[in-house]
Amino acid sequence: MSQDFTDDRAKLHFALARIRPNLMVRAGALNDFDQRVLISLGNLKSIAKRLGVAPGQRTMVLVSPGFFTTSPLYIDDKVAIIEQAIRSKVIISAIDARGLYTDPRFNVAPGGGRSLQSMLIASDLMAELAAGTGGTFFENSNGFDEGFRRVAAAPEYLYLLGFSPQNLKSDGSFHTLKVSLKNAPSNTLTARRGYYAPKRTDDAAEVARQEIEAALFSHDEMAELPIEMHTQFFKTGDLAKLSVMAHLDLKLFKFHKADGRNSNDVTIVSGIFDRNGNYLQGIRKLVELHLKDETLARLGTGVTVKTTFDVQPGTYLIRLVVRDTEGQALSATNNAVEIK
Repeated sequence: MSQDFTDDRAKLHFALARIRPNLMVRAGALNDFDQRVLISLGNLKSIAKRLGVAPGQRTMVLVSPGFFTTSPLYIDDKVAIIEQAIRSKVIISAIDARGLYTDPRFNVAPGGGRSLQSMLIASDLMAELAAGTGGTFFENSNGFDEGFRRVAAAPEYLYLLGFSPQNLKSDGSFHTLKVSLKNAPSNTLTARRGYYAPKRTDDAAEVARQEIEAALFSHDEMAELPIEMHTQFFKTGDLAKLSVMAHLDLKLFKFHKADGRNSNDVTIVSGIFDRNGNYLQGIRKLVELHLKDETLARLGTGVTVKTTFDVQPGTYLIRLVVRDTEGQALSATNNAVEIK
């Protein structure tokens, strides 16, 4: 989901309504506060991922009074947002909606106010997201016009730096990072403060399999890749041949360029469910793309991959899930078919 800057309330409400909270599973019981925070973090990651297929400069602006995310429960989710934004080339900027901080000792409201320390802790996540993705964090000010001007502006220079840690232990520990400029005292630099080591070594193929399986059975529409689904059928005696055509618009797919070819592996899964939502059968196909520039240019309208099923007459829900390896993006769509 993405929405251009606008003051049209109807457009904003429509954009917000399209965000579906992600159901997150954690060991043990979660209280209402933890559930709300985890859903919010999951939505931020989903938005960053969806923006990854949008053209042009991609900036997410978060306006919030803050999150209390000091618990270890949230570490994986915070790291996942930053890593997803980096992969999707999305800059996250934030505005602290509380405005100018005041000394809580002078708060005359019943019950007093929160401590200054708690107010700063609540803004830590927004500061981390901005620093980790090259964005701007605007805080402790009531000048919101200036704040929106700053967060909407792209950085003058943006660099993506990477390194491969040696002998890294998969223990979930935090490692600090320091990036500095030499001979440039007048410039302002924002960079990621550090990273958490993985708690385990995730197998990329297993992660992809789990994402595809979850998408296949969720029945929610997802649109991170430009795909279209068409169906057709013809009867052969007591059975019918049902064909599912997945059209891929390759212009918006990401490719890895090596040896003069544009490469990406695309997994296409077509599934059939009955009218009650029960899974009947599915077929998985792997399309390995290794295209020369001229071939990719000729495929301007994309490619279509066909999958055929033998089915009985009846009413079916067809589910199409497409995931690519290079961009790690996923799309899913539904279509209803009635065969008499």
